[in-house]
Amino acid sequence: MHQAMFRSFAVAVILASCLTATGWGQSSSTDAAATSTSAQSVAKGAAKTKRAEGGSCQIGVIPIAGNLFHVEKIGPIKLTDTYEQASVDRWALDELVVSRVRAAAPGMSVRRIPFTKEELRNEPRQKSTSLFRSAANSVKEFAQYLAPRVHCERYVVIHRHGGSQREFGIGISKHYLASHANLFAMMYIRVYDGRTFQLINEAPALMEEDTYLNRFKYHLGGPSRPVDLAMFPEKAADAAANPVLRDGVREMLTVSLDKTLPGVLRRQSGEAAR
Repeated sequence: MHQAMFRSFAVAVILASCLTATGWGQSSSTDAAATSTSAQSVAKGAAKTKRAEGGSCQIGVIPIAGNLFHVEKIGPIKLTDTYEQASVDRWALDELVVSRVRAAAPGMSVRRIPFTKEELRNEPRQKSTSLFRSAANSVKEFAQYLAPRVHCERYVVIHRHGGSQREFGIGISKHYLASHANLFAMMYIRVYDGRTFQLINEAPALMEEDTYLNRFKYHLGGPSRPVDLAMFPEKAADAAANPVLRDGVREMLTVSLDKTLPGVLRRQSGEAAR
């Protein structure tokens, strides 16, 4: 499905793009049933987790890696780009994100903040319809909306992010006349004070230091790697069953979050997080 408008506004409305058609996409009747089942599982799991954990919360994690994998064909101009998307619930990307926060904060009470796909899609953007709404405001408002469920000292939101090219979030792209495809997993980290919701820290999740050479190496502007063109799925739905794509995405998420999270969580307000 052609999504030229989404790509035009992706940088200005990063989170809003995650939450709308690009964020969780339309699905077939089979996918709709799976989504309903998944939402019920999330709700039941959250209830069990709340009963089991109890106690105080030092870090509340709001993971928005989600279940979506992009399959992008990049043409010579934006008007010729095509975008498809596939559901990859079984890859457990949000669970992976939460586990990396726990690993980066040993000895601290870390709890996942529960929410459903419907809430992510509808709240709290309904308060504003501006296409130019800032990503920072969207992320902050969603964190504030969820915070009353589990009161924490800090909230860490980890969401999909756009790089320096046309790729966004998690997926695979094939550029016009390229000899290889690009697998990518680009995320952004924001840390908020649990009382005031002042932004304490923020940073893109990177696999290596942000140097000139590494910017050239990761030319999409975030974690990515070249893969053989044979890995590019003929149909977007085929991506979910490809272990090479799954393992590649999970590895990049793990490496980039493990590289970035310790410093972002350690630094205090006013320090540069990049």
